[in-house]
Amino acid sequence: MNVKKSTAWKPAGAKAQAYGQSRADLALIVGPTGGGKTTETVRRILRAAQWQDRSPIDGLRKCRIVVICTTYRRLWDQFTPSYFKEIDKEWGTKGPGGGSGFTGAKGDPWDHNFTMTCPDGTTAYIEVKGRAVGETDLEDFFRGLEATAFIIPELDTHETVDILAGAQNRVGRYPEPDDRPEPVPGRPAAYAGVWGDSNAPVIGSWFHKRFYITPEEGDEVFIQPSGLSPLAENLDNLRKINPDYYQALAKRMKQPWAIRRFVENKPGYTRHGQPVHEHFDAERMVVKRAILAEPGHQIVVCADAGATLNPAAQFIQRVNGQLRVLAEILPPMDLVQFAGEIKRVRETRFGNLAEVVIVVDPSARARSVMNAQLSFAQILSHYTGLEVLLAPSNDPKVRRTALSQVFQRNVLGGEPAFLIGNNCPGTIEALSGGYRFKRTGDKLSPTPEKNIHSHPAEAIEYGALGIEGLGLGGGFIHEDGGRGQSETLNTILQE
Repeated sequence: MNVKKSTAWKPAGAKAQAYGQSRADLALIVGPTGGGKTTETVRRILRAAQWQDRSPIDGLRKCRIVVICTTYRRLWDQFTPSYFKEIDKEWGTKGPGGGSGFTGAKGDPWDHNFTMTCPDGTTAYIEVKGRAVGETDLEDFFRGLEATAFIIPELDTHETVDILAGAQNRVGRYPEPDDRPEPVPGRPAAYAGVWGDSNAPVIGSWFHKRFYITPEEGDEVFIQPSGLSPLAENLDNLRKINPDYYQALAKRMKQPWAIRRFVENKPGYTRHGQPVHEHFDAERMVVKRAILAEPGHQIVVCADAGATLNPAAQFIQRVNGQLRVLAEILPPMDLVQFAGEIKRVRETRFGNLAEVVIVVDPSARARSVMNAQLSFAQILSHYTGLEVLLAPSNDPKVRRTALSQVFQRNVLGGEPAFLIGNNCPGTIEALSGGYRFKRTGDKLSPTPEKNIHSHPAEAIEYGALGIEGLGLGGGFIHEDGGRGQSETLNTILQE
C-alpha cells in the first residue's frame, strides 16, 4: 500500500487502533490534546478505500470521502496539515476522475484525486474533498453531495447534531451502481459511514448529550485514556517533544476546567463552572441500557421533594454493595403530580417488588403551602401509598460526601460501586457536571448553582446518605430491608 512514510503505521494506542479499524456506521474518537486522533482519522481514508468492492467494469476500488469543517480556516489550519503528513500532496491519479494530485487554494475548497495500490494488489481510486459549512444552510450544503463516507474533524465544534443527520443521509451514494458487483448472500455491503474526532465535550452541549447521555445503538465511540494516565496514548511521539508532555501541558493550562477537558479527557464545563461530583465517571458508571431490578432487594425512591417547586427522584437499589439507579423522575411538576408519577413507575416497572420506601430530604417535614395542615412528606406518603423516611441530614457537605464516597469505591470484581442506566439521562447529565459550582471570573461559588440539574443531583445525594451514611453500610436502610434509626412519617405526625 502506498503510504507517505517508509515505516509501517504504528497506532497511537489501543483506542486509536480500534477506532482506525472500526467499520461502524458512525465511528468517533474522543481524546486529549496530542493523542493522535487526527492522524488516525486521516489514515482511515486509505482503509475505507480498501473496504470497497472492485468495480465489475474496470476492477478499481472506488471511494469518495468528503471532509467537513465548520470554516475553511479550520480546514486549512487544523486538518489539512495533518492530512499532508499521512497522504502525499503530490500523489496523482490515473483513475477515471482525471486531474492530477491536489487542487485548491488556501481558504477555498480543495480536492485530491489519486490512486493507491492496496495490499492485495488491486488499485483503489480515491477522491477526497475538503469542504466547510460556513454560513451555508445545512440542507443546502448537503444537497447533491454523493459520497462513500464523510469525515467530520472536531465534531464538537459544529453548532447542531443536524450535521450528523445530513452526512448520514448522503453516505453510500458513491460509487455508482454500475461500479458495484451483484449482491451475494452473506457478503456484507461495501463500507459507507461517518467518522470523526473530538476533544472531551462541554457538558450540556449537543455533542455531550448525543454521545455521553443518550448514545444511539450502533455508534462506536472510542474514548482515549487521560493524558495523565499510565495508559495515555501517543506517548512515544509526545515524549520527543517533552518527556512529561501532559504534565507540562497541565502546568501551562493551570485552569482546572481546561485540564479536565483537554488533558484528562473528561466532559466538563468551560471556564464558567466546575462539576460538584468530580469523581463521577460516565464512561465506567453508565450502563448502555436500563438496569433491571434485582428480586429480594429493597427499592429506595430517593427524592428532593421538600420546599421545592421542582421535585425530582430516582429509584435505586443497593445490591452486594453496589448502588444501581433504575429509573428517574424529573421536574417540572407539582408535588401531587410528582407523587402520582412515583406511584405509576412503582406499579408499572416494579410492581412485583413489595419492599419500596421513599427517602426524602428533611425539609419535607415543613408544612405545604397548598395545605397548611399537611407536610410535604405527608402529601407524598398519601398519594404514593409508600413509607416515607427523612434523610438523616440536610447538610450539603454531608450528603455530597456520602455520594462522593460511593463514586470512589469499587465492589468485588473491580466494578464501580455506582451504576446508572442510560434511561436516566437527566441524572447522568447532572452528575457529569450540570450540577456545578459556578465560576465568575477567577472566583468559584462556595455553593452549587441552583438550576435544572441541582434537583436530581440532590435527590440522589439524599438516597446515598440514607443507604450508605458516611461509610460502607452506615446508613439506616439495609439491603435486606432492615431499618436503623431514622425519622419516619410517624415522627412527623406527632409534631
